[in-house]
Amino acid sequence: MEAPDWWRDAVVYQIYPVSFKDTTGNGKGDLNGITSKLPYLKDLGVEVVWLSPVYASPMVDMGYDISNYREIHPDFGTMEDWERMTKEAHRIGLKVVMDLVVNHTSDQHEWFQDAKDGGSKKDWYIWRGKNKEGKEPNNWGAIFGGSCWEWNDKLKEYYLHVFDVSQPDLNWENPAVRDAVWDVMRFWLDKGCDGFRMDVINCISKTPGFPDAPVADPQSMYQYGLIHRFNGPKVADYLLEMHDKVLQYYPNAFTVGEAPGVKSAEQALPLVQNGVPLQMLFHFEHMYIDHQPGKTCFNYKPWKLTELKDVLGKFMEFNEANGGWDSLYLENHDQPRIISRWANDGKYRDASAKMLAIFHATGRGTLFIYQGQEIGMANPAAWTFDELRDLEEIQYYKAIEASNGDTKDALKQIQRIGRDNSRTPMQWSADTNAGFTSGTPWIKVNQDYEEWNVEAEQASSDISVLKFWKSLLTIRKDHNGLVRGAFQMIDYENQSVYAYTRRNATEQYLVVCSFSEEEVKWVCPVNRGNLLLGNYPSQEIEEDDTLTLRPYEGRLYYLPAMQHL
Repeated sequence: MEAPDWWRDAVVYQIYPVSFKDTTGNGKGDLNGITSKLPYLKDLGVEVVWLSPVYASPMVDMGYDISNYREIHPDFGTMEDWERMTKEAHRIGLKVVMDLVVNHTSDQHEWFQDAKDGGSKKDWYIWRGKNKEGKEPNNWGAIFGGSCWEWNDKLKEYYLHVFDVSQPDLNWENPAVRDAVWDVMRFWLDKGCDGFRMDVINCISKTPGFPDAPVADPQSMYQYGLIHRFNGPKVADYLLEMHDKVLQYYPNAFTVGEAPGVKSAEQALPLVQNGVPLQMLFHFEHMYIDHQPGKTCFNYKPWKLTELKDVLGKFMEFNEANGGWDSLYLENHDQPRIISRWANDGKYRDASAKMLAIFHATGRGTLFIYQGQEIGMANPAAWTFDELRDLEEIQYYKAIEASNGDTKDALKQIQRIGRDNSRTPMQWSADTNAGFTSGTPWIKVNQDYEEWNVEAEQASSDISVLKFWKSLLTIRKDHNGLVRGAFQMIDYENQSVYAYTRRNATEQYLVVCSFSEEEVKWVCPVNRGNLLLGNYPSQEIEEDDTLTLRPYEGRLYYLPAMQHL
């Protein structure tokens, strides 16, 4: 019988369906493509497959603008294809998790089509009149640029859209909206869905009264940032109602909520304590360490390793002490490839991919792998404007262009941090278009696919990144202390080495990861024991307490005797 907290031990694999595997030749991935690759995922060592949205959608924001929650977008196939995929996943022991996008809908959804004409569902969305100056109700800026408010001339009111103008926010204050969401959840759970990743779920409650946000950048017409738009006072209430009305009746359902702007484990705890109302959250604090405060992701800030330790270490230690649980992720459909971001995707690409794998898979929490991460996929070398597909990137570029800014620098920033970097097709082989499609891909294929692909890494006589990930996931499954054990940071002040221990009543492990391109001498404060896994072919086990760590070296040790640090 499945344990009620099975999700703590799970390895989750995120699929971005349009870029995973195409079986029709139209250049877009589909559900049958996912079905064809389920054995690959099972062999890799994952237990849960999470699909980014496959619902009916105009695809303005790549499916995060849903026009019908109960239909499949034709590009992905049919409902019968989804059912066949889910049945096959269950047959081989995999669970299927869907994306739940219920902060907003598409403006093409029948609910909003009724609302914008003043129909019975008008109060399903958020409307406000002009302020005293005859302008927008406040200065809130939309995530994708411009104001959060869009004027409707028929109703003589603005509607709120925290994201794009095509994504009007639902009014969660209205019980009818919540009931409609509960119905959507039951629909999918009853069809065999095993749970949900909940998109921007802490956005469903806004600050009462809709006050202006503080203006950090006087040059900006509208204030960027998350204040007042996220983390309103009723987030926990709404999610507890979700638990009471839906989730408690599906006790094995998987739940993770995306929560940008949740800045600490203390703030997150009411949403995840002891697995209620949600099991875990995706916070973004480790993703923000290279962002300038108060500005968009395209404004780079140099960062230090201690900042990363301060975020991840504190989350893990606090949650352990207070009944919380973490999600472990370094990549997803909204973030660039982590090798290009935090390490070296050139000379030390192989070492970087493996070190980051050790770092990623040995933290305290449920492990999430994003498609292609397991083969060391990196950002493309460059983008032209015509190659861009992401709404956020395109609007950023156009804003720079309109202000006579440096568009070359805009493309440079997009290459560094843009969302299209993680959305290039999955690299299955060295065949045309990386074996992703026989047609023209909807987005360009990364130029390095002939070397970095699944087929080549499976056939390699060396320990490829893919083989390394398989070994790491096997070790993780066989050593429960690496999953549920206590987490303790060591040598916090070190700016090159990220080191910590994991331990339970019978096992203790030491993880040592160098984030430096230079050789590092590191004094190890514990008897490091036996090497379980390392990312260099030949390991030099020093005789004294000083380790010589090569560029981006990662080591996982099993400590034979319990030690008190």
